[in-house]
Amino acid sequence: MVKEFKTILVPVDFSLNTEVAIAKTLALVNSEEAIIHLLHVLPTLPFTDNTSAYKRAVLKLKEWKETIEDCHEMITVYCQLRESNSVQRIIREMAEETTADVIVIGQTNMHASLFLFKTVWPMKLAAQTAIPVLTVKPGALHRKIKTIVVPISESVPDSKLSLLAVLCKREKPTIHLVAFGNEKSNANDHSASALLQVYQWLKTVLHCRVVHGVVQGSNKAQAILDYAERNNADLLLVQPLQETRIGWRNKQIPDVLPRSSSVQVLAVGA
Repeated sequence: MVKEFKTILVPVDFSLNTEVAIAKTLALVNSEEAIIHLLHVLPTLPFTDNTSAYKRAVLKLKEWKETIEDCHEMITVYCQLRESNSVQRIIREMAEETTADVIVIGQTNMHASLFLFKTVWPMKLAAQTAIPVLTVKPGALHRKIKTIVVPISESVPDSKLSLLAVLCKREKPTIHLVAFGNEKSNANDHSASALLQVYQWLKTVLHCRVVHGVVQGSNKAQAILDYAERNNADLLLVQPLQETRIGWRNKQIPDVLPRSSSVQVLAVGA
């Protein structure tokens, strides 16, 4: 289980995504010392010479490394440059190789017609690696985490609880525990029991302000997102796929959030 965000993997493409991801990474660091791995993946295409692109990437990685280390003396930055036709696979391999505590991905909104051409699937990464994945839009660049929405099903994975403990170390955010209700708007007995246990733990151990609610709807992810937007939430702490699948073509919550969204999505597998 994650106890601190000491080793962080940040895939970078040198666009606004990179600025967003690095800013949120620095905001996550709880300890005095931390390691950040900046990863850039160059696509391998037939009959394409990557020499110039490789040199540019080396320089940009060096610039980001110097910028971070000059401002944060206790942070060490390692630069990783790989060539591959699968960005997703390289991120997964690097996350496991570096034993990352969290992966941070900056993500701008894509046009619906280009959805099938995505190169990174954050929710799948979280499900495949069991490493927490934070997905952030540019709208959250300067947004602090003050309100966290946590869906509660019949059982709550220890991974969610450990992440809550880490997130509550620096500040004391308001935690919204949200159960899924039936047609009578009541949480079922199992969800209500799990919610009560987490509520008591948050109040007695983490000493956070806790709010609880019930949502309905045939799509859990949409119900969670609607609740988060109504309550001006800064972060969704969710299980990937089962709590993030929101539409056709296997779309996930980060895929439907607009570029300006301040809602961050932190997903962690069981």
